[in-house]
Amino acid sequence: MSYTERAMRGKALLDELLKMARERGLAVRREAMSRGTSAGGYCVLKGAPTLFVDERASVDAQVEIVAGVLRRWEWAEEALPAGVHAVLSRRPVGRRGSA
Repeated sequence: MSYTERAMRGKALLDELLKMARERGLAVRREAMSRGTSAGGYCVLKGAPTLFVDERASVDAQVEIVAGVLRRWEWAEEALPAGVHAVLSRRPVGRRGSA
């Protein structure tokens, strides 16, 4: 693992994933969610694809929410910033029977 890959964690990784989501045309809304146990998710809101991220969730939880949505798209590995490929290529923990 290179220095760049090791360095891209936490907030830097989250920022890069959010940038990628915006580049794919997603509206990103970071809000304090007060109900339920989700750290966010994807929906279409008034015709606009929207990614909600609970700003009160841990950075790791926010990364997993954003990465989970970004896994819906195909990504050229060479086009991904260092450190992002590993996050987008791993399967989410705790999901069974998902394809």
